[in-house]
Amino acid sequence: MDLRTTLAGAGLVLTLAACAASPSYLERQDVELARFEKHAGEPIERIKAFRGVDQWQALSSLKLVIWTGVSRAYLLTMRAPCTGLEFQKAIAVTSSNNIIDVHFDTVRFEQQVCYLSEIRPVDYKALQQERRDHKDL
Repeated sequence: MDLRTTLAGAGLVLTLAACAASPSYLERQDVELARFEKHAGEPIERIKAFRGVDQWQALSSLKLVIWTGVSRAYLLTMRAPCTGLEFQKAIAVTSSNNIIDVHFDTVRFEQQVCYLSEIRPVDYKALQQERRDHKDL
């Protein structure tokens, strides 16, 4: 074997070892989804979003979290998977008169329209406290 082949093989082994040692994107996403679901309340019909959606985070092709204020978070569930939602840089959440309604409003990106099936408020302060407690371990 020549030196290049040996170095390439060693690089591949190190890369695979690094991937095995650190959690994958999907594993981290699953952990985040579990945290948000743990702190989500009972389903509600609508959200009053006077300033619109400040921030959002995709948790899977079926679920995302939106923030309508610093600590006002909501877990949205879609009726069917939204292909590529986890990889979007921008989405639109429809609303009427600053109200997002589970029966009428949608999440849109590219050419997709994703219909809502559920909205659950998230106790975001409790979720943040859990994250802080977890980091202390």
